[in-house]
Amino acid sequence: MFSKIASITLPIFTLVLVGFMYSRRVKPDLGGANKLVVDVALPVLIFISLSAKSFDPISTLSFTGASMVLIFLSGLIAWPLAKFSGTSKQAFLPCAMFTNVGPIGIPLVALAYGPEGMAPAVVLLVISNILHFTLGAGVMSGKIDWRMVYANPLVWATVLGVASAQLRLALPAWVQTSCTMIGSVLVPMMLMSLGARLASSEVADARVGVQSGVLIFIVRLAAVFLTLCLIPLQGLERGALILFACLPPAVFNFMLADKFQVEPHKVASTVIVGHLLSMAFLPLGIWLAFF
Repeated sequence: MFSKIASITLPIFTLVLVGFMYSRRVKPDLGGANKLVVDVALPVLIFISLSAKSFDPISTLSFTGASMVLIFLSGLIAWPLAKFSGTSKQAFLPCAMFTNVGPIGIPLVALAYGPEGMAPAVVLLVISNILHFTLGAGVMSGKIDWRMVYANPLVWATVLGVASAQLRLALPAWVQTSCTMIGSVLVPMMLMSLGARLASSEVADARVGVQSGVLIFIVRLAAVFLTLCLIPLQGLERGALILFACLPPAVFNFMLADKFQVEPHKVASTVIVGHLLSMAFLPLGIWLAFF
């Protein structure tokens, strides 16, 4: 089991470390590259994963429902515990509900389960993004902007991917190869970009970050096991849900906190320290997923 955990986590932390060290020395401007990854590579990966013949949306309904329940239960459990986090409810709840599904979650599932794990991974990614930019932004700002849903390329990639799978459309070989090549740059670029982002960040209040980070892990661990009691999952889907529950808070939480001025320094500390704590939490999550 130790070798399994090491084979999954070490490549993730190695690529993050590469991005961190390179950014500390060179300080590159990754804004354009990150935008290209999010706007092009990520939607392409979602499309080719969901358009595969093996993907059946009916069979993933239980996983989709469990993913939504996990997010909502995390918020409900975190609500009365926010006072122990050192932050406000508006700042703490989104960090507990929405984790770093893209840069960490997708590589984690890919390394743990191989290509067959990509379909549930991108399902959770899309659900998490939709709820993050509606419900999560609503918690911080006090209102929900539905334009963030229908203007999101991830949503359109999901719709087109599912439609392609159901209509059994066969892509030309050169299109399939091109999409696969574009999607293959996603995982290493997201991990190295995450390391670069951490290198340029500052922890203003490490104590708040530690309090919130540990509390978020406890909240999400409780939420995922309650979810599995309500919606029993087996095999890959059960493991994937547990792995996602152990992810650190999403970097987007800081972006939203900064936009709406909801304790951005404390949210930044929660996000940064949460990623450092994930070095301990992710191996535990992998052990629970395969237990």
